[in-house]
Amino acid sequence: MSCAEKIHRGYRVDGLELLRANCGCGGLTGPGGSGVGDCCLTFSSVKQEGNKIIYLGKVTTPNTTNNYEWGYKVKKGDHEVEVQMFDTRGPKNFKFGGVEPPPLSAWTAKGWTVVDQYERPVEGTGEPLPEWCQSAEACERPVRELETAKGDKK
Repeated sequence: MSCAEKIHRGYRVDGLELLRANCGCGGLTGPGGSGVGDCCLTFSSVKQEGNKIIYLGKVTTPNTTNNYEWGYKVKKGDHEVEVQMFDTRGPKNFKFGGVEPPPLSAWTAKGWTVVDQYERPVEGTGEPLPEWCQSAEACERPVRELETAKGDKK
């Protein structure tokens, strides 16, 4: 078995897909209110490092509450898959921009061994705020009309 088959937007490992996706907003909040804006701050990404596939998903935004991190690492032979997800137990009135990873049970059903599994609370969103955010409470997209092309205030 090869570690991973490269497919559109990610990898297929032992028949299970790990895919990258986002809302296509470039990380900036969009028009239409918090629903569109929050989706723009969520994503999933996946990369390969040798015989290891690493998935990262982020559902948390400055507007989500009761945020936590969960994940797992599974191994089969000399191949590994690592999943890390920043998630929320609070209200989620927006679409997740990424693609959920396969559940741990899907890997164990295919004979993968669980190396690590965790769930823990995170401070804030778990990820660094974008450059233009001074704090989570004030994390709103800068008003383009008030800036020059270089991002300076007029």
